[in-house]
Amino acid sequence: MSKKRFGSRMLAALLAATTLLSQSTPLTHAATEPEKPGIETKKLEDQFKKQEEAHTEFTDLGNSYARKAVNRLAALHMIGGQGENRFNPQNKISRQDIAVLLTKVIGLQPTEIEDAAFEDVPLESPYAPYVYGLSELGVMNGRSEHTMGALDPLTRQELAVMLSRLMKEAAITKVAGQTPVAYSDEEEIADYAKTAVEEVTNQRWMQGASGKFNPTGTVTRAEAAVIAERVLDARYLQAEQVKYKIDVERLSLAAGTSQRLKVSSISGDELPFTPIFAFDRPELGTILADGTFVARSTAGKGNLTVTVGYKTTTIPVEIKDAGKPAVEKAEDTPKTAPETSSKDSAAKVDESKIVVEGEKPDADTGATKTEATKPADPKEEANEPTKKDELVNIAPGSYTSVATLGTPDSYFQELEKKYPGPVGGLVTPTEDWTGYHRQFGRKVTVELDQAKPLERVALTFKQQKSSGITMPEYMEVEVSRDGKVWSYAGRAVHDVSVKEDKLVTRTLSVTLPDVNTRYVRVSFPVKVFTFARQLEVWAKTDSEWNNGAVLLPPPNPAKLEEAKQAGRRVENMLLAYSGEHGEIGTWTKEDFLPMVGYRTVDGYMRDQMFDTILFLPYQTIPATKESWTKYMNDLFGSNKQLDALNQAMREYNRLRGTLYTTPTQENVVLALPYPNASQTNFGQLDEKKPSLSFNPAGIGEEQAYLNRKAALEWYFQELMKRWNREGYAYLKLEGIYWFHELVEDSAPKERQLIRDMGSMVHDEALRYYWIPYFGSPGVSEWKSLYFDKAFLQPSYYSDKPVGIDRIQGVLDVVNKYDMDIEIEGDRKIYNDPKFYQTYYNQLVATHKLGMDKNNVHAYYFGSKTLLDSVKSTDPVKRAVYDDTYKWMRGRFDRTEFFEGSEMP
Repeated sequence: MSKKRFGSRMLAALLAATTLLSQSTPLTHAATEPEKPGIETKKLEDQFKKQEEAHTEFTDLGNSYARKAVNRLAALHMIGGQGENRFNPQNKISRQDIAVLLTKVIGLQPTEIEDAAFEDVPLESPYAPYVYGLSELGVMNGRSEHTMGALDPLTRQELAVMLSRLMKEAAITKVAGQTPVAYSDEEEIADYAKTAVEEVTNQRWMQGASGKFNPTGTVTRAEAAVIAERVLDARYLQAEQVKYKIDVERLSLAAGTSQRLKVSSISGDELPFTPIFAFDRPELGTILADGTFVARSTAGKGNLTVTVGYKTTTIPVEIKDAGKPAVEKAEDTPKTAPETSSKDSAAKVDESKIVVEGEKPDADTGATKTEATKPADPKEEANEPTKKDELVNIAPGSYTSVATLGTPDSYFQELEKKYPGPVGGLVTPTEDWTGYHRQFGRKVTVELDQAKPLERVALTFKQQKSSGITMPEYMEVEVSRDGKVWSYAGRAVHDVSVKEDKLVTRTLSVTLPDVNTRYVRVSFPVKVFTFARQLEVWAKTDSEWNNGAVLLPPPNPAKLEEAKQAGRRVENMLLAYSGEHGEIGTWTKEDFLPMVGYRTVDGYMRDQMFDTILFLPYQTIPATKESWTKYMNDLFGSNKQLDALNQAMREYNRLRGTLYTTPTQENVVLALPYPNASQTNFGQLDEKKPSLSFNPAGIGEEQAYLNRKAALEWYFQELMKRWNREGYAYLKLEGIYWFHELVEDSAPKERQLIRDMGSMVHDEALRYYWIPYFGSPGVSEWKSLYFDKAFLQPSYYSDKPVGIDRIQGVLDVVNKYDMDIEIEGDRKIYNDPKFYQTYYNQLVATHKLGMDKNNVHAYYFGSKTLLDSVKSTDPVKRAVYDDTYKWMRGRFDRTEFFEGSEMP
């Protein structure tokens, strides 16, 4: 079939398709034209919010086996009822209805044709994009040359064949059956469907009932929902675990030339998703949808991003011009992009007067807000398309909605109003910047006037650190035909350092592979202040895409849950030492699983256990660059430490049934190793400079302090690069831990160094943690050292004769200085009555004083102490794990102290 544009008939079909399988009301324009085209109105934001959150609660599902699948698909707007809040689960599903459902769950983007091959699916039919899409993909064939049988009920063997073809086209790994299932009605299965029935049975997508497959029986709406959910889960798994390779690690080409990147599956099979390409410096070149990079005449360096599924790879790009050096990244702000707009600016922004929260402004630098000035003709400006490279920017004048990724905060929103941007909103082609303040990030949804074949989405950001403005780490793009069912279209990144002081602008641009859509969503994180302008959506009149069907994954559920959980406070943090001591210091998936989830004696994963893991090195780690690098490499190693925790959280969510619905993410806190002031040979940060010394002898206190600071800044930047590169789906970086347990007054400018690190951590919108011991120097001043949370070690679990009154002393300090507490134990609990007694008396005392309910907690267990308890068949030993869980949940019921050598 031809892949030319539909024209008006197909456009009508796409718009009408919003009613299929979903009764949710789509977004509509106001009855009258708004006063300001593109303005971000509260009314429209409410529409988007209701549209995303609401779905029909069906009254006729009862205890149906399909209830969970139906509700989940309905929440994703992939399926709907048949009026009057009824789903009619036992009604038969038609062939055209299954086309809609399967298209949505596999992420197939609309196919565009010129002629309708099937008489019963005309171009104006709302089912046409779905039926012809699956037909062109080879998944769905007609009953005859000119008839699809669109309204016919779908038989089970027909569905089996469609699913088998779907597995092949979507590169879903087929599961080989160990023992072939013998259906008693196997002879009734048509020859063309026998292999398909075997495949879907092995896949556990379709399994029949009472030993029969019932091949000619019709598929009910309930059955279709259950099967579609299984396909959707398979797609989520593919998106998480897709393995691919790129034929180059970096691009280096002359100005005016081009080179095509080849992205392929490591296994040699077809890729399950269409690769998406992005670039961060369009003034240097353009990345086309097929991976061809076309260099312009300007020399410079940039970053190309490849997304397949949920995984991304960054390719450095350098454009060379004979006789001219590449443009340095910090000095590449185009002269045509002034910092503020001209006199027709909607609202001037004086970034130099931004006051970052927590800092005291100078007397003459308070932020001011100027009067808005209306453009000469804003309507004409918004509606006149901007042409560029044969593309048309169709964003100006479109309706937009801006929502926070975290919980909206009225105080931050009030500060944000000082930098409102242009009258027409972020889609207005103007030099004015729009400021966004904290609240974790933003998602900007653009509703175009009609569905268009899109080719590129771009948004420009700036960094001006002196004003508290930093670049977001990335920009992500999603697309939707109806504003309800979304597909993830990849991300763009850059390499502007958070330490860069010069003014820098970057236009992050994601190229789309012939996606015909009406709704576009752009998301980006916001640490302190993020400034953006000119959200562009480029469309092309004629398609040049010849690379087959476009398959994109749905939005990552872990990312969606991360947005919901943004700002969730730590409740129970486990210290996990690693990097030394062989097996004891190597955490595996199996080690972490009963730590992140409470596992009952009979093996059930009942509840969450520790919601946060603090990774830290052993105290013996040397203060050398080599040792710190070795520890970091171990931390990010395969199948251990962070990777093992991510795997454990995935399994936890699977066991809890939340893997693809509302997956729980584990908080992670990472430690900064301590730059011991006695170290005279840390190592070289710059091969042209000598090894750093932290010892003030011979170099002075100021230089020793600067060297310590430089080493920590280097480590932190490397740590963040590694973390961002890994992209753990089930982990959330919560904060950074200051490793030393006291303020070392003898160290060069120790307090200033601690505060410097706090500012650095806060610049990344992370929290700063500390765990000092009872009586350590600096406990009373922890807040002035910029820590967000400090846990006090009771230092009661000890071989020293410390009395139980220590716990009361701990409570006094905790209350006086607004701290939290750490619970302590180690392996001696199991074989020494004194330490068993000490551990339990700690729990009893803190319980009696209410510290188990009113505080956030950290837990030190040496290393894997609780794992011994989890695995033990000894009821006394096992009780240590169970009682710790009860204490965490405020359900610990022992009130009597152990005395002497008492031990059960």
